[in-house]
Amino acid sequence: MSTLDDLKKKWRDDQSASQAADAVDAATLNQLIQRRMKKQNNLIFRYFWATFTLHILVYALLSHVLIRYGADTDILLLSLSGFLVTVPFTAVMLKRYKQMAVTKASQGGKDTIYTYVNGQRSRVAAFYTFKKRYEIVLIPLLSAIGVILVFTLYFPGGVLAFPTGAVVTYLLTLLSCFFAIRNENKKYFIRPLQELQAILDDYKS
Repeated sequence: MSTLDDLKKKWRDDQSASQAADAVDAATLNQLIQRRMKKQNNLIFRYFWATFTLHILVYALLSHVLIRYGADTDILLLSLSGFLVTVPFTAVMLKRYKQMAVTKASQGGKDTIYTYVNGQRSRVAAFYTFKKRYEIVLIPLLSAIGVILVFTLYFPGGVLAFPTGAVVTYLLTLLSCFFAIRNENKKYFIRPLQELQAILDDYKS
């Protein structure tokens, strides 16, 4: 009888140890996942702050031109056009990144963290889709407005007096924007999205 009791006790101890080990493994996994998620969030929000700062500079320059040269109808219309094509992008960016900022991972179980990571990935992917589509319109228009403003303000006769220089400047601007945006997308969207998907795959495995 004593031997049977000893065996039962040993079995219960083994079960408790196994459950404790599983709990430790799950907790360790969650901590690792949360560290990886924090790293990706930091990278994603670096894009937000850099772009938000750039937009503030654009608005400041347009406001300066509008105040100083607004008496000229052409300058007035160009400056207002610059605001009109940029403000919608800024508004959507603020809304989407606010959603990402206020959404926090709770300290619940595996499913709760998985839901958080999956939600963040969906939000990043949705904004990235919007960004790619909107920049097809935003970059050519804003570049054209910038070139026309510069030639109008600083070159007598404006674009009509220097058509070749204006076209070359416009094309170089587009080319530089293309390479800058391509690198930006890789760093702040494509790679983070791949990493977030890898985190989700780790949860499934």
